Amino acid sequence: MVERINGSPVGQPRRIDSGNASQKAEDSKDVTTSANLASSAETSLLERARAGIEASDGVDRQKVEAIKTAIRNGEFSIDADQVARAFIDLELQTNPA
Repeated sequence: MVERINGSPVGQPRRIDSGNASQKAEDSKDVTTSANLASSAETSLLERARAGIEASDGVDRQKVEAIKTAIRNGEFSIDADQVARAFIDLELQTNPA
């Protein structure tokens, strides 16, 4: 009869035991708990980001105030050619033909 390196016969299935079953269950719980905590933290961060976005009106108030101040001080200039090019580009993007 032929034997394997571990001494079990070739025709017999071998059992692999890689540790204590209760330790495996605890390790599995630890991994699950860690994953749940990470998921909870990410969810909390995502919820706070969504709340911040919903509370915002999408306007950069600091930039608006800087422009208002520049206008008041006569320091704000408008490049008519650049504005015209921007309108043309916008028109071409919305009505390609």
